[in-house]
Amino acid sequence: MEKIEYISQLLQEISYRQILKKLKNRRFWRDSGLLILANFIVTLLGLIRTPAMTWLLPKEEYGMIATVTAWMPFLQLLSLSGLDNASYHYSAKGKFWAFVISTKNRLIWSIFSSLGFFTISIFWFIKNNSILGWLFLITGFFYPVTIGLSGIPGMLSAQEKFYRLFWYRILESICDFAGFIPLAFSAWLGSRVITFYSTNQIVAAGMQIIYCYWIYLSLVKEKTPSLSCNDEKELIRYGKHQTAISGISVIQSKIDAVLVSMLLLPSIMADYNIGLIVADQFKRLWNIYISVRYPPLVKMELVHRRRRFILEGIAVTFSFFCFGMLVSKLGHFIIPILLPPSYFNSLVYLDILIGSVIIGTPGGVVEIYYRTKQDEKTQYAMRITSAIVSIIASLAFILIWNAKGAAYGRFFANLVFSLLGIYLFLIRK
Repeated sequence: MEKIEYISQLLQEISYRQILKKLKNRRFWRDSGLLILANFIVTLLGLIRTPAMTWLLPKEEYGMIATVTAWMPFLQLLSLSGLDNASYHYSAKGKFWAFVISTKNRLIWSIFSSLGFFTISIFWFIKNNSILGWLFLITGFFYPVTIGLSGIPGMLSAQEKFYRLFWYRILESICDFAGFIPLAFSAWLGSRVITFYSTNQIVAAGMQIIYCYWIYLSLVKEKTPSLSCNDEKELIRYGKHQTAISGISVIQSKIDAVLVSMLLLPSIMADYNIGLIVADQFKRLWNIYISVRYPPLVKMELVHRRRRFILEGIAVTFSFFCFGMLVSKLGHFIIPILLPPSYFNSLVYLDILIGSVIIGTPGGVVEIYYRTKQDEKTQYAMRITSAIVSIIASLAFILIWNAKGAAYGRFFANLVFSLLGIYLFLIRK
């Protein structure tokens, strides 16, 4: 009864006046609008790039790129990828030199991720699949300066420089078109997919290096104070915890794609990847919300922060449900128009994967709340439970329904993630 009364009191405190005040926050809508515009442009560019790839590359080779992409989140953990979250957390508090410490450590740890890609490339060379072997080898070679410098957007967001983040997202998407240049002149080495992929990696590496160096120079010019020894140690410690949590999260949210790439044909992986691309584009809205709201939320007093998360959690979940329905309808309309007929099977997975994003939104809100508190224990509980469910459900369902079963496994794991998160939020003040 006490818990029910407590929840009732919190809901009563979320008044109409509070909601109206939030709606009148011009800065919130300006920053959100800018990032939504960037997401819209990136999505439009994706609507050009992805169909072009499906028409210009054989379906088997497109499925090979999807295989490398499926393995990326797992091997990324070896480079201590959680440091990006830790750097973002400290930078959002005004300790911007955390970006420099994080980047330096990530570059060092990226060696292990590269070795992971090299090892898998040897496996595929032994299996006489030289194209897939080269794709993993190329990824490992460029990894330190492509994915290893992935903390840049978080830094721009923490500084609340959303105009610069806007252009970063646009340029990042434009760089993905670089691979089409040699294909347009029929100038490729080995195969079209190897030339396409390696060109994209070279251009992306150049962009990341320039942006990272530019941020570093701006911090030096502004005479940004360095972190104390205690803060630096805490940053690394928190980054390791975030890496562990991210690892569990990757198992929960990405194991289905790896199982499809391992157990089914590359052509099926190509279809599944189309559904994943649409779902990931939809999920960009979540990243926009976090980019805009995390810095002010982490600075808020705890008692007000909890109430605000209840209000925003309800609004965000409802918004994602509405947008998800719209994205699903658009996907069913656009895919048959833009993609070759051989990719129409991707529509089978589309609704399930979009639904998994929607059903996992409440759990994501709760997880962000505990991240602002640096409460790793609750995050571990949510992620470990849902990861176990994801492994068991995806593996069991894929044996029954093939790739569709893998999508159902993702949906079920996200459902458990949200239900557990809501339960823990309600019983823990």
